Amino acid sequence: MKRSFLLFAVLAAAGCGSSAPTSAQAGGPEVGPNPTAEFVGGAAGQIRVGGRYWTRTNLRIVKGTQIDFESWLSGEFLPMGTPVTVTETAKADTRWHVKTDDGREFWILPGNGGGYKDKYQEIQKFLAGADPKAGFDAGSAEVADGIKFARPVVGMTKAQVVAACGFPPKVTDPGSSDQWLYPQWGAGWRTHGWGWYGARSHNATVEFNAGKVVRVNSYENE
Repeated sequence: MKRSFLLFAVLAAAGCGSSAPTSAQAGGPEVGPNPTAEFVGGAAGQIRVGGRYWTRTNLRIVKGTQIDFESWLSGEFLPMGTPVTVTETAKADTRWHVKTDDGREFWILPGNGGGYKDKYQEIQKFLAGADPKAGFDAGSAEVADGIKFARPVVGMTKAQVVAACGFPPKVTDPGSSDQWLYPQWGAGWRTHGWGWYGARSHNATVEFNAGKVVRVNSYENE
């Protein structure tokens, strides 16, 4: 009896020295490609802790170190094709910590529930298994500048808008929608009350016809 108790105590003490890995660290469930994510950069495959990936689109940074599913049109951005390493996950894999080659660190919050796809598929909208710029058609010089500076431009295809601005939030099928809304911080805008993040924001509207941008409303260069 004493030997059994001592063995149990030793095993318990050893277990206290380390935390259980998250699903992503342990390999996670079998996850198929996200067809929406393939809009730009092709299939991502399963995203894992320790893996090296590339930012699938331009990604806006909010609160200094956070990138989230709202796809803001305001503020600093991490350019499309930036190589990153996934270092850890948190809060049941709904937050993904990444580090760039130059040492910058960010938390990606891809969204989970509320009409979004599985959290392991949602992260594929942010990270690609290969540099998405390779073979990507940037179009005219004006469109290429729009992608470079993360702004929507008349004449862009839907894929080019996604590359420039990220996936439109709350649009589950961008391919079939001809009106996308992107939130922007309220500086210089006709503001409409306090947003979810405690700051005034306003939506810019990108309208398509036959798969190309024909109108961009309520957007101004910062």
